[in-house]
Amino acid sequence: MPPLASILQDHWVLLLSAAFAAFVCNRLFTPPAELAHLPRVPVLPLLWSYFTGEVEDKRIKRLLMPFAERGEAQIARDISADITTWPKEEPPDDLLLWRLVGKTNVILSNGSNWQRHSRVVKSALQRNLPIKDFVTLAHRLFRVMKDGGKLRWDDLAMRFTLDAVGSTTFGWDFNSIEDTSTPFVTEYSHVMDSIANPLYIVFPKLETLLPRKTIITKIDALIAKFTSILDEKKENKGNDMLTYMLEDPEMSDTEFRDNMVVFFIAGHDTTAGAMSSLVYYFAKHPELQARARAEVRAALGDAEPTIDNMRATPFVQACIREALRVNTPIVYMVPRASARPAELVSALGKRYVLPAHTSVILNICAMHYNPSYWPNPASFDPDRFMNKNDKEVASVDASLWMPFALGPRQCPARNFALYEMRTLLCMLVREWEWALPADSAHAGGLQNGFSPFALSLPKDMDVVFRRRDKGEGEA
Repeated sequence: MPPLASILQDHWVLLLSAAFAAFVCNRLFTPPAELAHLPRVPVLPLLWSYFTGEVEDKRIKRLLMPFAERGEAQIARDISADITTWPKEEPPDDLLLWRLVGKTNVILSNGSNWQRHSRVVKSALQRNLPIKDFVTLAHRLFRVMKDGGKLRWDDLAMRFTLDAVGSTTFGWDFNSIEDTSTPFVTEYSHVMDSIANPLYIVFPKLETLLPRKTIITKIDALIAKFTSILDEKKENKGNDMLTYMLEDPEMSDTEFRDNMVVFFIAGHDTTAGAMSSLVYYFAKHPELQARARAEVRAALGDAEPTIDNMRATPFVQACIREALRVNTPIVYMVPRASARPAELVSALGKRYVLPAHTSVILNICAMHYNPSYWPNPASFDPDRFMNKNDKEVASVDASLWMPFALGPRQCPARNFALYEMRTLLCMLVREWEWALPADSAHAGGLQNGFSPFALSLPKDMDVVFRRRDKGEGEA
């Protein structure tokens, strides 16, 4: 039998260990006193959701929506509009995602630096809306689809948008539509999958304690390839966004490169996800697919899409907007941090006082599913957006629809992305019809893949396509 002193010592060790663990948990999981008055989601279920690989949209609807329904759109409007009080939060150095993306770009910069980035990027985007490039890529995609049959659409959409961002933004042909093993694309996909370890996302300090040197080497190699594209573009200018940006003498090579990475990531993942959602909802609602097809045939006939003839496709545009609402590709925005003590006031007069340096994230998915703003929010109903005036402004409150964010910091490529989707969808419904296969994993609802980067992108979505005969009418 152990002596009494040894037993007491063991008990003290256990008690001290338990006290230390309780102290750490309290520091980690209890909000500061100045924020204790705010409603909050329990931390442990949230962490468990990440560790078990629960997809973003399901996590939000299960854990966050009860709180979102208490919220007010006015707060989102105010934070988005006041970029002086609510600048973008400085991203943590630990996360490897920021090693890839960088911080000197139009998304993450603030103040005069952001104004400079915004001016250069917007000027480049306004120089050319590359509808003809989108048309050419759509024809390449259709050749790969051959006569249709059962095809993995989310993969095809990703390959289309990769080539779209490559050709129109960088003047570079990744050739991913025809070649599924393009080295650049393969390396990018591997890097993003490696970065997305939930344990390192939730506890970014692990990147310092247990550095992933192999992944860091691959990230740096990928960054070097972006730099190589930039160097070649300086010598061989073209009719693309990067060429136009290079005309500005004030931006450094690092700033150009960081913006390239942002455009590459934002320009294909999210657009491909939106196109997959659109194809899914048209497969589930053949009557909407037929309605869009009839509109496109009336507006375009056999002509290729142009800005002018696509103006006569308001229902197609409404379907795009509704798909971006129902399955928002980017679930929440880059955090803002209060530059000084701030007070937020809801439309109902509820006041929230926040100290300086408080991080605030606007959750787009929660806003898009709030039944106070969107009746039957889970339903795919494009007619929500159909009551428009001659400027194509929807009758719904525009500030409630926020897939591209709101205010001065909204996505500068919004128009670019909407026309890319509109061009492809017009051509797709005119030349093809489609449905889900009988054994589809998506038959009971759209299934997104896991992403620790706040993305909701359909995954492994097989679709059965049939190429329509020229001049074929609706059944």
